[in-house]
Amino acid sequence: MWWVMMSVTAIVGVAAEVRMPLSCEEARLKCLFRDGCGMALTNYIGGCSSVLNGPADHCPEVCQHSLIALTSTEEGKELMQCQCNDELCEETKRRVEICRPSVMMANRNETVVSCTVAQWICAADSSCSTALSYYNKYCRSMFHGKKCSRRCMNSISILRRQEKAAKLKTCKCDGREDYNCPLIQNNMAKLCFHKKIPEAIIPIGDTETNLIRELQPNISKASSPTPYLCLILILLITTTR
Repeated sequence: MWWVMMSVTAIVGVAAEVRMPLSCEEARLKCLFRDGCGMALTNYIGGCSSVLNGPADHCPEVCQHSLIALTSTEEGKELMQCQCNDELCEETKRRVEICRPSVMMANRNETVVSCTVAQWICAADSSCSTALSYYNKYCRSMFHGKKCSRRCMNSISILRRQEKAAKLKTCKCDGREDYNCPLIQNNMAKLCFHKKIPEAIIPIGDTETNLIRELQPNISKASSPTPYLCLILILLITTTR
């Protein structure tokens, strides 16, 4: 049901451009043909189903994450401005209004978001998503506590140059990860940046239990950022110290 996706137009108040806005159907198709935006749109449909089928008394976290990622793309911004052609489209826009405050806050440049949200924003952009994939591919030895190769460092450098990776620099682990985030942080600081890690803060754990899994953001994993995302976060923070 295409109209479900159009409620994103209610999320952020954006000044209208001089050119006429697209119809919501045109904006939807334009988004679907872009890999990153299409994925974010799919996540939005699933993650916001309870709100879109309303009425809802709150905006679920997974819906917030989906909307933040979707509205971070150029095509998603066009969805914000699209014109509804029927009452059903207008009704879904009204229902998703409950998500406006949290999404607007997260979209501010100075707002620190969770690593889950930061990952979704990066994954919704094709260039940033590709950089993440190369990072995940070439830094496996570092993930396992062995070494930080030249290819790994190069992939890190490329990732840092991505505009949509900006929130990865400040995002935070929320403690709900299913892997040992502090242990991976120490591996990165020690192997890639040759920092001395005091023994008192080195967490106990087995790096073999922190194997990096190839994951794309999806509804079923929305509440838990993937290990390689946390690694990126820690690395970006470490390089700015």
